[in-house]
Amino acid sequence: MNKIYSPQQKLALHIALIIGLGFFIVYGLREYIPALIGSVILFVLFRRFFHYLHRRRRWGKGLSITVVFVSSLFVIVLPLLLVGVMIARKAIAYSTKTDALVDAFNQLLSNPMVIRVQEMAGIDLQNKELLQQVATRVGTFATELFTPLLSGTLSLFVSISILYFILFYLFYDEDRVVAQLHKFLPFDDATIDEMYQELANNVTASVLGQGLIALVQASLTGLGFLIFGINDAFFWGVVAFFTAFIPVLGTPLVWVPAGVIELAQGDQFSGFGILIWGGVLVLNIDNFLRFAIAKHIGDIHPLITILGVIFGLQFFGILGLVMGPLLISYFLVLVKAYQREYGSSAALPSSPPPPPAEGQEL
Repeated sequence: MNKIYSPQQKLALHIALIIGLGFFIVYGLREYIPALIGSVILFVLFRRFFHYLHRRRRWGKGLSITVVFVSSLFVIVLPLLLVGVMIARKAIAYSTKTDALVDAFNQLLSNPMVIRVQEMAGIDLQNKELLQQVATRVGTFATELFTPLLSGTLSLFVSISILYFILFYLFYDEDRVVAQLHKFLPFDDATIDEMYQELANNVTASVLGQGLIALVQASLTGLGFLIFGINDAFFWGVVAFFTAFIPVLGTPLVWVPAGVIELAQGDQFSGFGILIWGGVLVLNIDNFLRFAIAKHIGDIHPLITILGVIFGLQFFGILGLVMGPLLISYFLVLVKAYQREYGSSAALPSSPPPPPAEGQEL
């Protein structure tokens, strides 16, 4: 049967249909993209453990995957869910009390010491409308970041189910998945291997390395709040755990305002105590642990981390702490791969030499 399309038109339509259907599939499953990202992160984190059980201990695939699932559920997933739910409820509670927060800030800013600092800096922070806008935006950001955990039990259950469903096939058909990636990705094997190394480096550095540092800093922050009699020590320790992932700012976002508020309220012991505790102990333990962990787990350039976290949180929520730096690392890997494959003069076909002039010897 004669076709009305030329081979080039058939190829273009075929590609268009694949792209169009792929777009609608991704759009329809957009709410569960974090589950896909989470499954990849867990795969990288537990891949060595799975290989140890399956290849070295000679356990069956099913048993090895079951042990990995139980370990990841109780070590990572459930603790993060519980912590996220607690922070979400606190964020909602604080976001509904912006007027009380603004009054508290006004009381703080009316302190003579704070007024003297404002006069020296030439600024006036006693603007109730500005404070109201800042408090509302901070509350909205915190609420949007964590309240998806409270949006629906069914949606959360479906997301976790999809996460482990994908994770099961990543482990069970690992060799086939790797072969398909090498087959369909438009890069050479060296670039694909480099991309996986960047994935492993970012996940281990962001989740294991930075997670360990954040846990230690959060514990010290909560302990400092408890020692100096500041309310909600456990809650602010948990908040410090998440702020520790933010480059440059980190845990001072928690204990510096707490110290200033205590000083403004006349409690010099608690105020100076938590500031000294944070500045001497919490900050310095970061430098010590980061240097020690970077040798064994891996490290990411601070600029990549800063830029990645800034846009990662906007697009991926809490997963942006990993996805943001990872995407920037992939961008740099692809630039290097392009330079390696196409940027050198040796990779480009050389033009033939001009024909010799008439009568000229070859």
